[in-house]
Amino acid sequence: MIGKLILTAVIIGSGAFMLLSDNFEEFIAPYAGATASDIENMKNDPVIQTKFNQMLEIIYQNFTGIKYSLTDFFRS
Repeated sequence: MIGKLILTAVIIGSGAFMLLSDNFEEFIAPYAGATASDIENMKNDPVIQTKFNQMLEIIYQNFTGIKYSLTDFFRS
């Protein structure tokens, strides 16, 4: 119960900070800029692209397996 209260206070406090703070843009700008440059670097890296494509293939194979399992389950 105490954990839920603390979590709620943190969420409400951070929301109030974002809404009421005059310098929120100054606070978040360095992080947003770093994230944008990291995303650009990842898009241009062939190793990351290969790993991302492999991950998508594995997810597709797992969904296909689940689909066939559900099909077999409902046929029985």
